Amino acid sequence: MSLEIFIDKYKKQIKSMFPAYDQVFTLSEEEPIKFIDGDNVRVSFASIADTHLINKESATVNLNNFFLDLKNSENKIDAVLMAGDLTDYGRKCEYKRFFDVFDKYKNDFKLFVTMGNHDVRFQFGRNQKIIMKKAEEYLNIKTNRKSFYSYDINGYTFIVIGTEKRVLEKAHITQEQIDFLDKEIKRGTKDNKPVFVMCHQAFAETHGLPEVWKTGDMGEQSDDVRAVMEKYKNVFFINGHLHGGVFEKTFEVLNEENNVYSLSIPGYRKENNFGITDCGVGYYGEVYDDKVVFTARNFVKGENVKGDCEYIQITIDLVK
Repeated sequence: MSLEIFIDKYKKQIKSMFPAYDQVFTLSEEEPIKFIDGDNVRVSFASIADTHLINKESATVNLNNFFLDLKNSENKIDAVLMAGDLTDYGRKCEYKRFFDVFDKYKNDFKLFVTMGNHDVRFQFGRNQKIIMKKAEEYLNIKTNRKSFYSYDINGYTFIVIGTEKRVLEKAHITQEQIDFLDKEIKRGTKDNKPVFVMCHQAFAETHGLPEVWKTGDMGEQSDDVRAVMEKYKNVFFINGHLHGGVFEKTFEVLNEENNVYSLSIPGYRKENNFGITDCGVGYYGEVYDDKVVFTARNFVKGENVKGDCEYIQITIDLVK
């Protein structure tokens, strides 16, 4: 068998495993996002992960559906949290497609973006610069060529961390990042407000790890980062990377006494591995004075996720 035939056969086998790879979805406007109590929401956001954008129009259309669905919301969405793996191969043309889509909505939402392993494992320096420059542009901040930053919306703190060097699957979180995280969480939680932290990779031994994926955790600094988060109250960690769908391991209690939790966002472009496996799924969050509510939504179709999983909608009361 020639190499060309082998590669073609392999591509077809992979594509058959993920039938939605090139499917173009039609966005419905019949079930717009609607908050539980829109008059009293303090800040709101939507989070997706693993868009794995390729240089195909189908991927562009489906990503655009996400932002259109947010625009169609009955209530204002303040921010977008994109938890890494924007692209599939980290090519310039893939980043151009991603940011060309978002540029149409940059006056509507604040964009928080972190790097995933697919973004930087082949070309770290160049791609880190591309992503961080866009973060600086959209939020009007300076990252000083680092992979971490924070930003406040309506008095609520959002913190982004990410790898500082090329690693195949995991992340390398520097001590500088850990110190920054500690300082920013302390500042953000001083008035008993929740803080939201985003990284592409999950903490070790959460969300079914390592059984669901042997190399799916953050890496060597996982315990140190988690320990910082658990020092404070009402901290929410958001990750991608695991492609877990909506299932019994989607939401994790990290520290019950201090109200610290982790939410693993399903993969957006590809079908997921467990539970509700639909692609195009993420969560939108509503922050109130006394609680945070996460709701799973299929953004490519424009409808809330339906099913019997308890994590389709998650309500967490805040503690003082």
